[in-house]
Amino acid sequence: MIYNQFYKSHNSNYLMFKEQIISILAKETRLRKEELNNLIEIPPNPELGDYSFPCFILSKREKKAPNIIAEHFAKQIKPTKNIEKITSAGPYLNFFINKKALAENILKINSNFGKSNIGKKHKIVIDFSAPNIGKPMHIGHIRSTILGDSLMRIYDFLNYNPIGINYLGDTGLHIGKLIIAYELWLDKKAIKKSPVEELLRLYVKFCEHEKSEVSEGADADEEFTNNEWTNKAKEKLKLLELGDKKTHEIWQEIHEASGKGFDKVYSLLNVNFTETTGQSKFSVKGKEIVMNALKKAIAKREEDGAVYVQIDKNNPELKKYILRSNQTASYITQDLGAAVERNKKYKFDKMIYVTDFRQEGHFSALFNILKTLGYDFSDKLFHLGFGTVKFGNEIIASRTGKIILLEDVLNKTIEKAKQEITKRKTKGNPEKVGVGAIKYIILKNEPIKDVQFSWEQALSFEGNTGPYLQYSYARASSIIKKAKNKNFNKGKLNISKYNLAKEEIALIKKISDFPEIVIQAGDKMNPSLLANYSHELAQVFNEFYHNCPVINADNKEQEAFRLKLVDAFRTTLKNALHLLGIEVMDEM
Repeated sequence: MIYNQFYKSHNSNYLMFKEQIISILAKETRLRKEELNNLIEIPPNPELGDYSFPCFILSKREKKAPNIIAEHFAKQIKPTKNIEKITSAGPYLNFFINKKALAENILKINSNFGKSNIGKKHKIVIDFSAPNIGKPMHIGHIRSTILGDSLMRIYDFLNYNPIGINYLGDTGLHIGKLIIAYELWLDKKAIKKSPVEELLRLYVKFCEHEKSEVSEGADADEEFTNNEWTNKAKEKLKLLELGDKKTHEIWQEIHEASGKGFDKVYSLLNVNFTETTGQSKFSVKGKEIVMNALKKAIAKREEDGAVYVQIDKNNPELKKYILRSNQTASYITQDLGAAVERNKKYKFDKMIYVTDFRQEGHFSALFNILKTLGYDFSDKLFHLGFGTVKFGNEIIASRTGKIILLEDVLNKTIEKAKQEITKRKTKGNPEKVGVGAIKYIILKNEPIKDVQFSWEQALSFEGNTGPYLQYSYARASSIIKKAKNKNFNKGKLNISKYNLAKEEIALIKKISDFPEIVIQAGDKMNPSLLANYSHELAQVFNEFYHNCPVINADNKEQEAFRLKLVDAFRTTLKNALHLLGIEVMDEM
């Protein structure tokens, strides 16, 4: 994050407290504001202050111990209207902000709370989800789909121009296999009734003849195997690239059947894309780039005709093949073409590929090849790798016993949510609860970490779960509904005469953290920061709820203040959950 860009782009003053502290420190320490913004911490104990500055960084320059420097600044810096006290504790300089001034700002927030103009409509392309045509969406797709959607929402909230691309695997060996299976064993009634199941049956049957395992991922190194059935698939793929009419018609039918299955899953998840395209559209452009690489001697050709790039000059065995021996495009051929065409079309400021961490080597090679070929946008490319989703003993398996179908997982979670709502005798939309539970258990983990999924944990109304957050929102909504005749939003509160309870202060401070958490989540491409903030916010609210009566407050002024605070909490939590793709309900 660039400090000046962030603060100047904000049109509200709820972050003015940290900004003022940074300005004071910049003057006193002669450090840059950007540097100070990264150094300032929030103390673990509120009694130590609201913000703290570690003085270690100044020790070498000043030739003094950091605790001596902190003591000096504590005496030197004078309090202001918004910063009521400055103290030192060891090497830390601690700032105490004016809670009543902060409260006044928080009570003014509206539905735009947390939004900013930091993005200035800069374009960010996000390549996510990307299932393979002809194969059902499996549990391996859930993380890319949900992560990518959350990033789209975050960047849009920050006024970037996010462009979501669903880059379908509509070519490759699995397509060659399916076309052959389609020709040999298609059940026409089954493809109309249940296209996803029929395509899966055909693919499994081909794999049985090929004597290979049904794979959830890409075809990987199968293209280099010498198997009778695999070779048939290669030939069929070559016919498709050459424009054979019959082969293309079958491919089109497979494409349409798959699309219906994908749309059902995306509808359940409420995920949308700016553009849905396929790898096949970039084969020609990719081959042009390969030929250019050969001319520049960046790429070399094997005796069998395959084209490769030397990844490591010190290791001749480390090669990345960018064209097959039969001159058909491989995955990286198409990825090269797609990257160049996307830059031409969108002139993006950043492009993020959201895929399994095991594809790190593939994208590292892709970025390096583009850079070597002189494409200046290569420095704007990023790979967001993520870990796996593990179901433990709770496996939902297709008839192959190997693929956990995403639609099955979603439907079972919604059904279990319905059962949980019935058991608790509460209200709530099972689809919103179930889908929210799945999204939250995925997003609360840092992308690179594996997720251990269990329905019992995901659907719990207690702890760090989606239903707990939705229930907290519904609880706050219930308070506001009961107070609908109180007109608490009319008139101005005189907060200067109001004594804040510690639970009120804690909630005010936690709400005020939201705008910066959104920025951090975007900067670090990490929605888990927002997910865990949402849980902390709900915890602080529930502590407030249990200790600070709202409707039955001591007096009308206290009641009006607390109702406004509850409403500010609702706004903040709703915005945070929206960025995670989780819907809220007024009743649960």
